[in-house]
Amino acid sequence: MSELRKWIAARLRRGETVVLAAVTRVSGSTSRGTDALLAMDSTGAMNGTVGGGFTEGQTIEAARRMLGLGGSQAGAQTTTAQPPGASQDLDFDLTPETNQTQMICGGRLRIHLEKLEPQSAAARALLACIDSVENGRPGAFVVVKTHCAQYSFALDNRGNDTAVIPAPLLASLRANMPGFEGAAEFEIEDPSNAVHETAHVFWLGLLPDPVVYIFGAGHVGKAVCDFASLAGFRVIVTDDRPEMLTTERFPHASDLRLIHSFEDALTDASGAPAVSIGPQDCALVLTRKPDIDKAMLAQVLHTNAGYIGLIGSKSKRDGVFAALKAEGFADTDIARVHAPIGLAIGARTPEEIAVSILAEIIAVRAGIPATASISPHSGAQAPASTKVASR
Repeated sequence: MSELRKWIAARLRRGETVVLAAVTRVSGSTSRGTDALLAMDSTGAMNGTVGGGFTEGQTIEAARRMLGLGGSQAGAQTTTAQPPGASQDLDFDLTPETNQTQMICGGRLRIHLEKLEPQSAAARALLACIDSVENGRPGAFVVVKTHCAQYSFALDNRGNDTAVIPAPLLASLRANMPGFEGAAEFEIEDPSNAVHETAHVFWLGLLPDPVVYIFGAGHVGKAVCDFASLAGFRVIVTDDRPEMLTTERFPHASDLRLIHSFEDALTDASGAPAVSIGPQDCALVLTRKPDIDKAMLAQVLHTNAGYIGLIGSKSKRDGVFAALKAEGFADTDIARVHAPIGLAIGARTPEEIAVSILAEIIAVRAGIPATASISPHSGAQAPASTKVASR
């Protein structure tokens, strides 16, 4: 998502018109949820996706039409009551019974399109929201439309806003606003109106990209950095070897932390800026020696990392875990560690191992029980990915 945010911001800052297309409602089986976002600029160039296939094709046509680039609207029902060209809602029924889309997903969804003109209040508000998210704070771009006015502004999770909006209406929004995990459309009461009519809200919530912290700049760490960046994570790589920790080896890393020693790798006493690993983040221990692994795991287990992984064989894992227990770590602490790291897909090369690690991270973050790294069949040999130590 970071790439998409930067793409949008660059165009708004150089004075281009941008159309946002966001999935705001879903039911049944659909290819994407309300985290899906697509943007198109005034040349027809695009970034992002609302799920592909028929729905995306029709959304692209609608966006092109809003930008004066041509396009049709066959197959989707326009439900907007807003002025033509300013915003639009497309409803899609993907159930086989309708026989309208030649798709058999079985679900329904709504896609909202919002046109942002250069230097408009909406463009400034979205840029403020993007700046908030790039600085690590969840934010939302909000458009509130009443019977007589439209307000565009940004909110963040600390209660800050850029709104120039009647206080009662803002209070009504705050009482009903969703989280920052995606897009939504909803109605709120408009207390500023004499007859208390409702106002329509388009909400685009944005979260900072989760971070993958890689401890160990070896061949597996390098491959994981490349794949994690492509999957939308910010990647921060830490190592104590300057010859390994270079921008040439890690061109996709958000930050490279050169430390004095892995004995104190998270604080600024390490010689690098301190890091704070949160529940949305992942910590991967991919170092070159078991004693470094143990020291690194001991530090990571004191954080709130949502995913912790350790590379190496089952015997190495058992030895590291035994040493940690001897230092006072409980079974519940040890249970947080995914080791051997990665899903059992028969990975052998660093790149294949990186795929297995990212697959496990995605499964864990989605709340899906990950397949055991070691084959459950008695006597089966562990995949090579569980035996590789990063050098």
